[in-house]
Amino acid sequence: MKICILYGGISAEREVSLKTGQAIFNSINSNYNVFLYDFDGDYDLLKNNLNNVDLVFNGLHGGDGENGKMQKFLENINIKFTGSCSKSSEKSMNKNITKKICTENDILTPDWVYYKENISAFKIELDMSLFYGKNIVIKPSDEGSSIGLSMIESFYFNDKVKRKIFDESVLKCYNVSRNILIEEYINGRELTVGIVGNKALPVLEIVPSNNYYDYECKYTKGKSRYIVPAEIDKETQQLLSAYSLKIHKLVGCGSYSRSDFRLAEDGEVYFLEINTLPGFTDTSLFPKAAMAAGINYNDLINKIIKLSI
Repeated sequence: MKICILYGGISAEREVSLKTGQAIFNSINSNYNVFLYDFDGDYDLLKNNLNNVDLVFNGLHGGDGENGKMQKFLENINIKFTGSCSKSSEKSMNKNITKKICTENDILTPDWVYYKENISAFKIELDMSLFYGKNIVIKPSDEGSSIGLSMIESFYFNDKVKRKIFDESVLKCYNVSRNILIEEYINGRELTVGIVGNKALPVLEIVPSNNYYDYECKYTKGKSRYIVPAEIDKETQQLLSAYSLKIHKLVGCGSYSRSDFRLAEDGEVYFLEINTLPGFTDTSLFPKAAMAAGINYNDLINKIIKLSI
């Protein structure tokens, strides 16, 4: 079988993708006819390099690799690929859409507002009354890896210091995306659940060393602790697994996905986002959860390949 590992890309998550692609290549290069392809945004050149390829293992993160554009391209040239289809990928990449899907299907998600492209100061001020006195998270609606993300504690719009931090956070978002999502920060525990072949992996808890699970904590060894299976009661564990599988199916995901949640101090579970292309680096959550289920890294990659074929 001839496999192209697509990695790199031109999104803000390029460095993570390079590590993911290399890790996948190291795992399977002796089992298949496999090569790495660093995508630079040129689709015509990519097409010329996919002759006789049986499968594209999509190791891209963010941007065109995850928002449905690459998936649509591969669908149009009839090449099979890992991950989810173009429609599912487009939905999943937009946190505003997936949060709406959750509210329509009885899955809790933190209160939020969404801004597309330019937003007026008056509208922001009107909307921010929803969050007065609460902790808030400001992040791009269509990027991952916590790139462009900021958190503000005890937010008040008429507090000059908090307003300045807010304005700087919005600008930070704009450096990554023109689509901004602002949501209430839920105090509690960070949990994630992977899905492989319509089966939930063990619930994993993340304990970051910083105030929240930011880019540094995600990709720097030793900056976070991971507990898998998470030390939670059986009822909460079953609920998280059920929610993850339900969201996976509602969005129409393919062979695998990973959903992130907050477990609030009062025991309520809140959905944050779904990832159709979770990472495969040496600090990535998805392989850790699979390992806890008795699936080692090589077997996980091979399972995804077989499901995708």
